[in-house]
Amino acid sequence: MLRTVLAAAACLSLIAAPAAMAAPGVSSKLAADMPSGHYVIDKTHASLTAKIAHMGFSNYTLRFTGLDAAFDYDAAKPSAAKVTASVDPASIDTGSVPFNGELSGGKWLNAAKFPTISFVSTALTLTGPNTGKLTGDLTFLGVTKPVTLDLVWNGFGSGMMPGTRTGFSATGSIKRTDFGFNTYVPIIGDQVDLLIEIEFTKK
Repeated sequence: MLRTVLAAAACLSLIAAPAAMAAPGVSSKLAADMPSGHYVIDKTHASLTAKIAHMGFSNYTLRFTGLDAAFDYDAAKPSAAKVTASVDPASIDTGSVPFNGELSGGKWLNAAKFPTISFVSTALTLTGPNTGKLTGDLTFLGVTKPVTLDLVWNGFGSGMMPGTRTGFSATGSIKRTDFGFNTYVPIIGDQVDLLIEIEFTKK
């Protein structure tokens, strides 16, 4: 009986808890609600996955773990947001250390000569309440080309630590031959599909 009473009291206390005690997470998906400011990547909650056709047998998937990114945001002008991002090509992760070394070498990503893949946004077009197209200049293997990503804004709110957190999902594709990356085309696919999941915190 006592155990039942204590359990009921605990449930009532949770129901009656003030808003400040609410679990952390997304509190709004309205862009105008998100505070203006400078946002930086949370590297523990960010991933870049790439997919490429392998001889017709599979769509081979790999990821890059060395990511950096930031953006400046004005709630009065969401489409004016400016995004910068960089990827360390030597951080490629296929699940095989020897293969990682081969792909980051001179025949493929040539990370020693070109240690950074960079992206600088040039335009953000809003296509819905929480969707858009982010266009920017991608520099890869020393060649710069425009790239457009389909963007989904997942909202903002509080994280496990004090402060404002926000997150995005993005997809896009590039043709590696546009950047002079011709190794084994067309046996290994030309098109590279990109999937990005990334969180930021406000500074």
